[in-house]
Amino acid sequence: MKNRALALLSGEATTVPLAEAKSLFLAYDEGSRFASPSPRVLLCESEADPFLIGSRIAFARRVGVMVDGRAEAAPLLRGRRVRFRAFDLRKEGSPPEAGEYLAGIDAEIDLQSPEVELTLVRADIDYLAVTEPMTMVQGWSRRRPRRRPFFHPAAIFPKLSRALVNLTRCREGDLFLDPFAGTGSLSIEAQLVGARVVAVDVAEAMVRGELANMKHFGQEWLGSVRADSTSLPVTTVDAVATDLPYGRASSTHGSTPAAVLARFLPAAAVAVHPGGFLVLMHQKEVEVGTGADFSLVEEHDLYVHKLLTRTISVLRKR
Repeated sequence: MKNRALALLSGEATTVPLAEAKSLFLAYDEGSRFASPSPRVLLCESEADPFLIGSRIAFARRVGVMVDGRAEAAPLLRGRRVRFRAFDLRKEGSPPEAGEYLAGIDAEIDLQSPEVELTLVRADIDYLAVTEPMTMVQGWSRRRPRRRPFFHPAAIFPKLSRALVNLTRCREGDLFLDPFAGTGSLSIEAQLVGARVVAVDVAEAMVRGELANMKHFGQEWLGSVRADSTSLPVTTVDAVATDLPYGRASSTHGSTPAAVLARFLPAAAVAVHPGGFLVLMHQKEVEVGTGADFSLVEEHDLYVHKLLTRTISVLRKR
């Protein structure tokens, strides 16, 4: 059965939020259909569970089931603790009154810890959805790099790590690989969404540090392996995402990022099964040559500062 879903995306000046949301819906239903009538609004018809999407997504404020009005929302709210929330993307006009939308609904009003919200999004038109806000409390701050037992300046933040994982379209139980795992930023997020994780790094210190970080968050997984990314310790994986090493803070053994990538892609082509996704974050200057094994699905730029722009390349195994 198709659900009508609404995703209110976060406001970052990048195409990542829209791509991440679409990837998650497609992970659970390849027949998902989309419309994006406003920059931060994604509408979707999909068999995917909007509340499951909301529990995984990084770059969104709310995800939920669209309703046409109070009458359609009432059965979803009945007998539950409810809060009304409005997001006005137009930033004009007077704020709506909660009573106008919740009047006559058999539910307990709870502003502090609601089970569900009736969410109004005002954009090109008004959109109404039932959302579960507490599923979207992801604990990003708790997993910040400096709050882990092992820290390295090259570590990326959990919110971006989660988005990279989600762009691979991996699902619960899938085998996820990070071939340049570092301190485990992506591995931690992949484990949290239910994937089985294998992490690889060539540096012994990173492998030990990553294991310490995983233990800190109480995670059990397949393992962290000291190995070269050109000789992967797995034969078949469902999804791969990684932050390609670059700069002084990362160990490339004297190779340029482009050279590292050129050596890694043939190994990835062997490991990733047909139809699987490979997500690479790299310097914009590094061209991703897909060859005969991968097709480039999409790319997204992330501005860091005037001397550095990172690019996220999403590839699919042919």
